[in-house]
Amino acid sequence: MFDLIIRNITNRKVRSALTICGIALGIFAVIVMGAMSENFHQTFERSMSVTSDKIRVFAESGVFGGGLTDDKVSDVLRVAGVKDAYGLLMTTFDEDKMGMTGKQILGVPPEKSSVALNPVELKAGRFLNPGDSYSVVVGNNIKREYELEMGSKFEIHDKYFTVVGILDYTGSIFDNAVIIPLETAQDLYSVGNSVSYIFAVPDERVDAEMLSKRIELSVKGTSTLSPGELEVQARQSFMIFSVITISSGLLAAIIGGLCVMNTMLMSVAERTREFGILKAIGAETRDILLLTLGEASFMGLLGGILGIIVGVGAVQIMNAWLETTRIVLFLITPRLLVISMLFALLIGALSGLYPAYRASKMSPMEALKHA
Repeated sequence: MFDLIIRNITNRKVRSALTICGIALGIFAVIVMGAMSENFHQTFERSMSVTSDKIRVFAESGVFGGGLTDDKVSDVLRVAGVKDAYGLLMTTFDEDKMGMTGKQILGVPPEKSSVALNPVELKAGRFLNPGDSYSVVVGNNIKREYELEMGSKFEIHDKYFTVVGILDYTGSIFDNAVIIPLETAQDLYSVGNSVSYIFAVPDERVDAEMLSKRIELSVKGTSTLSPGELEVQARQSFMIFSVITISSGLLAAIIGGLCVMNTMLMSVAERTREFGILKAIGAETRDILLLTLGEASFMGLLGGILGIIVGVGAVQIMNAWLETTRIVLFLITPRLLVISMLFALLIGALSGLYPAYRASKMSPMEALKHA
């Protein structure tokens, strides 16, 4: 059976090659879009781990930060069940680079820097210490881009800071973070005693969801996001992003599947006499069905392999090119490769169902009339 499948595919080399390329193009799109989604998912998961045990407190005017002052930290600390609280000032280091791939200045109270960044680990040096003014801890990408080492001087807003710590690679927004003392950041950006957010750490036996509501009721002019609420909002955003990216790839793959169906329908029409002879010499309906379905599935398999090879290669080239900007947009995972291959086989098999059904239902006498 397998030899017959190979022979039938190779007998129509150009048509088969074009069909395989159609599937490959679709799987290529799945790989590229899927790799973008996988990278976003990894960044999301690792970034969430830093705030998974903290309640985010922000001004009632909006969740995007600002409108809070250091005074509110004391108010939050007085709420029953709050173990610790600290303010954080967040702003962009590069005005032309925004969002998750842009560099972020994080102004953190020096005595809280290890708590604020937990569980991010240090690759070298230390976190900020009380008394630090012009010391800086940098993310892994910042270290690489500016070729920084321990003790290097790093210019921020016309001021020179000494590198005292380098964060280990996390695959999250903290790879592009520049952490400086909160008061220094407030002076550099002339924001007085303003902070972007306040993070509240619950006592071990306190329910974070209940404490979040208690803070809102107790501290005037604030709203909160509990760890659970933050995760739900972030996952919704991630799902929307994933649906958009993956759908684009799936659409291309489905178009490739239509190419397979078209090819197989043409093949069935051209091989009417062949199917008639096979049935006349004893081939069963199941044999014809498996033969035709096998051809479609095998072309799907070849298209999947080709699409994965080209897709992985393209992703590696794009990541290498983006490396110059210290931006990583794509991540190839074993899960993505397995799903892409299974999808290629599924597309091939489903596209071959109708042609296989038509071939299997041919009457031997009707088929032999085409001789």
